[in-house]
Amino acid sequence: MFDLIFASNPTIDCPIAEPEGIPEPLGLRLRQAPLTALRQAYQLAREHEASGVVLCGSVINPLRASPAQVIALRQLVLEAAADGCDTIWVTTNPTAPREVQRMLGEPAGLSFATPLNPWTATIRSTTVELWATATPADAERAVATESPAALHRRILIGCESEHDRTARQTIPPAVLSRPDTLVIWATATAGSLPPGVLRLPPLQARARNLPPDEGCHGLRLYQPPTDNDEAAVQTAAASRQLASWQSLPAAAVIWRTICIESAEGDHTQLAESLWRALEPLAQQPPPATTAPLTLIDCQVSCGTSVERRIEVGAAAEATLRLLRERCRTATGDLWCEAVAADADESLAPLGHSRSGGRPGASNSFTSALADIVTEREATGQGVPLDREAAWLALELLAAD
Repeated sequence: MFDLIFASNPTIDCPIAEPEGIPEPLGLRLRQAPLTALRQAYQLAREHEASGVVLCGSVINPLRASPAQVIALRQLVLEAAADGCDTIWVTTNPTAPREVQRMLGEPAGLSFATPLNPWTATIRSTTVELWATATPADAERAVATESPAALHRRILIGCESEHDRTARQTIPPAVLSRPDTLVIWATATAGSLPPGVLRLPPLQARARNLPPDEGCHGLRLYQPPTDNDEAAVQTAAASRQLASWQSLPAAAVIWRTICIESAEGDHTQLAESLWRALEPLAQQPPPATTAPLTLIDCQVSCGTSVERRIEVGAAAEATLRLLRERCRTATGDLWCEAVAADADESLAPLGHSRSGGRPGASNSFTSALADIVTEREATGQGVPLDREAAWLALELLAAD
């Protein structure tokens, strides 16, 4: 059971872009996905009997939200309050509490955590303070007053989208070293954080290129000791450890990439091969209302054959049409977005050292280009689009 559920950047008033050709029922699910994910976070809070749902980052824009979205958020807050679960809105904007309260009609159970005024509660005999943090001064202010109680926890929450500072620039080392303080950093990137800082990803990813770890997170203040675990009992009694920070699935839309090897075959054979790879998803039983919609990118590995890459590109439209026809009749909630030759295949086998290329030979340009991309990757100077650009150049050259 978790004491608090955390959700970052729900942004319920900003729908996900719809892929071309997606059926209207699936398109509707895409448009409603941010709100659906937030509902799932509140449902998880109810299942875990959590004391609060913590919202941070972009939640809803009063200037952009529709009345239906405002009413839906208000209803979530009220339903949670009826079950004894607070909604804690974390913000560094001093005017946000007043604006949000006015927008939502001051619902019961809605509280705020700011750099000057924390949310406080008693959770399982532990006094908990939850602070918004945007600057080192905010973090130092939060821990400036020593608590006389042994059972006391401070939770500092920073959000990368609200300011330019990184977690390392915002949280002083002296704050991170405190045993009574936990720091949570809301960020979409999976870059390195200071030791001891917990990463909170967005509740719902908005595109395929984001890290696939979307969802909410649950925090349990203490790990319940077993009757025979004396060490755990002593640890709990000493009240020095935060026990559990766990990712919980809540996203309403997820992205997956399916990659197969294909040396030959037309669009019909290509569609059959890809569908066999999709069958584990396509043959799922009818999902529950919380099951996510899966958007699939189909990649075809062609080895070093540029000619095969051109063939796959020519067959992609017809292949995608066949796959989408099957998606419409499948029991699993999935949709194929694209079919293409794998742009991430290595070009190293085409280089001079492996292909035997000679100056002036017909494959001299191919080998030189492969060498350039391979060297950039080996020296850390490459960028994700290098391989894709190189393959495209080779396909254009071969097509001429």
